[in-house]
Amino acid sequence: SLLQETYLIKMGGKSSKSTISDEDLTFLMRNTNKSAEEIQEWHKGFLKDCPSGELTKDQFVSMYSKMFPSGNADKFSENVFRTFDTNRSSTIDFREFMLALHVTSSGTPEEKLTWAFRMYDVDGNGSIDMQEMQKVIQGVYQMLGSQDKGRAEEVFKKMDLDSDGTVTEKEFMKACSTDKELMNLLTPNIAQS
Repeated sequence: SLLQETYLIKMGGKSSKSTISDEDLTFLMRNTNKSAEEIQEWHKGFLKDCPSGELTKDQFVSMYSKMFPSGNADKFSENVFRTFDTNRSSTIDFREFMLALHVTSSGTPEEKLTWAFRMYDVDGNGSIDMQEMQKVIQGVYQMLGSQDKGRAEEVFKKMDLDSDGTVTEKEFMKACSTDKELMNLLTPNIAQS
């Protein structure tokens, strides 16, 4: 019908499915520690919260804000959203959601740090500059309801091992893996493993 076609165009050509595709199910079973039954249960819950099959940035920020009621989670959750939205569609689909959930809750320390690096590398150029570090760390502090107090500059200097004004993924990984306090600051919610 014309109504269905209009709806599909608004949805970016994707149809909202009540069952997960075999391809997604196989992919997620291979790339997460979840069984087919667990994935299908998560999918059901995801569709209940996101009937379109897509989680928007506004929905995500709203959900994240409820987890940190004493602070302002807007900036931090926008950075998390950008990192979860791996195909840059401005929404998070179920596959992206499950992969992000896996990395942040069950991933190896290396997977968690790679994910965190991508969150701090706001422009996606493969390195973190001082402005990116400030932006994300200020978001962390706002979410926790406190002030940055120059912590971004201190952290950046500690991580920029060759003092070239940028932090590479290798420098980020090395600094975080040798300094647990730094890892806890830079990766709230995911540093436990």
